[in-house]
Amino acid sequence: MAKILIIDDDKAVVDSTADMLKSFEFVVVTATDGRKGFELADIERPDVIILDWMMPGYSGMQFIKDYRDQGYKTPVLFLTGKGDLSQYQVEALRAGADDYVSKPYEPMILVEKLRAMIRRIEYSNKSRGAEGNRHEYGGGELIIDGDVMQAFKYEESCDLTNREFQLLQYLEQNMGRVCSRSELLKQVWKFDFLGDERTVDVTIKRTRQKIEPDQKNFKYILTRRGFGYFFPNDLV
Repeated sequence: MAKILIIDDDKAVVDSTADMLKSFEFVVVTATDGRKGFELADIERPDVIILDWMMPGYSGMQFIKDYRDQGYKTPVLFLTGKGDLSQYQVEALRAGADDYVSKPYEPMILVEKLRAMIRRIEYSNKSRGAEGNRHEYGGGELIIDGDVMQAFKYEESCDLTNREFQLLQYLEQNMGRVCSRSELLKQVWKFDFLGDERTVDVTIKRTRQKIEPDQKNFKYILTRRGFGYFFPNDLV
């Protein structure tokens, strides 16, 4: 089931929209504050975000600017009371939104727009999967092979543990986007792990020791200080 994150400072709108979407078997996460919504978007990894434009303190436009600047590609649909004026729709789309719906909205229109977004995500994922599970970087300097769940340096196994490989693969799958420690704990360690975020740092250190050709100048797992880790998208 697809997960939808609703971010709107109007609790009545949040509750009614959440109830409606749940009736169509969506999983729904909600926030009535833009900054809390940003935190949930990072942790929950929704399939689509429904975002209000006018929120005090941290507006929807500031949210999407920051969200896209950090490399997140999750589809965002503006659900706003600013009306159907084309200037607002254009402004939202230019800022990085994927669609725009005015309040009050027709429930089935909103549902079908969400379904269309999710279909595009699924099609994109299938297309990437068709490219194969073995990816080479640096002319074979690093090979990430999802079929055997291992990384190689010039065909020599890096002897990654399962967790180290899962961490490396998750960063690669989110290439170019900074992944926070809390996100990595949730997505890589899943729900079988109860611990603190330093565990991520320790696992990153071990993985780097095994895959990085230069321990003083990391190439494959980079740090964005204060935010998290990322696999760069400019590798060849």
